[in-house]
Amino acid sequence: MDDYQYDCPSADIDMLAHVICDLFPEQTQFAERKDDEGRTSLVIHYVAMRFGSNARRITIDVRFDPAALARYRALPQRMHARSYAVLRAYVEATLGSLEEMYADGRTVPREVDIEMGEDFA
Repeated sequence: MDDYQYDCPSADIDMLAHVICDLFPEQTQFAERKDDEGRTSLVIHYVAMRFGSNARRITIDVRFDPAALARYRALPQRMHARSYAVLRAYVEATLGSLEEMYADGRTVPREVDIEMGEDFA
């Protein structure tokens, strides 16, 4: 049984959520969203236990550049590994920066954006 929740109608966005799910605690929710301009995002809702004595709800909005997402979608499945690695690297770096903020005594934001641009695909 999967301990994560996925609300991603597009198979490719669902796969991207699965590629990074192990970076997050169980019960994390992954949702595909489109903004007013039609840009696709993978929104991650999770509860961070390591930023103080209280659990903290954090939302990470991974926004995909439309042209980069179109290129990714045009690639054959076997060519997706590089995009997976880029996504993982961005998410890991973001989580690391949140941990550094907490370690430095700064307030950890409840909402964080990651822009996936040209280097994604």
